[in-house]
Amino acid sequence: MHAMKRLRIFVLMLGAVLMIFSFNSCLDDDKYPADRYWIRVATVKPTSSTSYYIQLDDSTTLLPVDGSIPYFGLDEERRALVNFTLLSDSIKGYSHAVKVNQIDSILTKSIASGLGAENNVVYGKDPVSLDYVWIAGNYITFQFRTYFGGVKKHYLNLVQTNEKKPYELEFRHHAYDDPKTAEGVGLISFRLNSLPDTEGETVKLKIKCNTFSGDRTYELDYNSAQRIFDPGPSPSSINFQIPK
Repeated sequence: MHAMKRLRIFVLMLGAVLMIFSFNSCLDDDKYPADRYWIRVATVKPTSSTSYYIQLDDSTTLLPVDGSIPYFGLDEERRALVNFTLLSDSIKGYSHAVKVNQIDSILTKSIASGLGAENNVVYGKDPVSLDYVWIAGNYITFQFRTYFGGVKKHYLNLVQTNEKKPYELEFRHHAYDDPKTAEGVGLISFRLNSLPDTEGETVKLKIKCNTFSGDRTYELDYNSAQRIFDPGPSPSSINFQIPK
């Protein structure tokens, strides 16, 4: 029962993620019908223990004036998948007033320290596919795909394995021998505040990952002073390079 529930959650997440990149409407429409909604990856920013606003990855800010209250609490800033309906234009210093139809927390972690010879034991090296990745604000977010059985909880980390090369990281996946019952997709974000300041320069942020086709390295342009990137409505606009 628990296995089926977990797999169902991943299937629902897949549908929501695909809608992010296939939804054709933009936030500049003149009219906001009550039955129209948007789904976006965003950052939930608390302003008190009972109030918050939402910042999209293109810096658009949304003030919730109606709808769902986050079930995960407002004790700290979190990444989330937000389903919302636009109610009005600029309000009290925010880009839009919105009704929050649904809000789900995205697992958000700090970059982990490398453990040398223990990396495979602690962080694992099970294969995983990276569909999309983007940098927005203080976060790097991954849409990943792998196989789940619903028996064991998977462990995902972004690991800094070489302190002398701080912009070279490894995306690690530990499946703990979970049965490969069905393919699932999910989202995870990592905080970038532990990386050194690039001092206005743009550097290559390299992400090494063990995929189902073997080890691959993905490169993104990274500038700590300009960490806003809008993935846009189409996957083709993602700042994500797949090596040949």
